[in-house]
Amino acid sequence: MTHIDEYIAERCAESTEFASVYALESERLDIAVALTDLRRELGMSQKQLAELAGKPQSTIARIENGTLNPSVGLLVEIAESAGKTLRVCFEPSPAQTRQQRSQRRLAAFERIDSLLADKSATASATVA
Repeated sequence: MTHIDEYIAERCAESTEFASVYALESERLDIAVALTDLRRELGMSQKQLAELAGKPQSTIARIENGTLNPSVGLLVEIAESAGKTLRVCFEPSPAQTRQQRSQRRLAAFERIDSLLADKSATASATVA
C-alpha cells in the first residue's frame, strides 16, 4: 500500500464526509478515464465523439475532466453511438479487498502452522 493509499484509508476512517466525497470523486475519475480511453480507442476528438453521440462537445469535455457526473442513460447513449455496450458491475471497496486479503493470509498462515505442527508430531512419533 502506498503512502497515499494509507492516508486516504486513514482519512476515510476518521471522517464519513471525507469518505463520501472521496468515493464520489473516485467514481467520476473512473468514468472520466473510461470515456477518454474509449474516445482515444476510436481515434476521435471530443468534438467528433460528441457529434457521433448527438451531444454537445462540452458534455464530453465535462465528463472527461470530472466536472459532470453523468447519468447511466447518458453513458448508454454514448456507448451505443460508438457501437459499444455499457457494463456496470459491483466490486468490493478497497477496504473490503484489504480485509479479504488479510483473511486469506491469516487462513494460509494457519494452514502452514497446522502442517508444520503435523510434521513435527509425525517426526516425534517416528523417533520414539
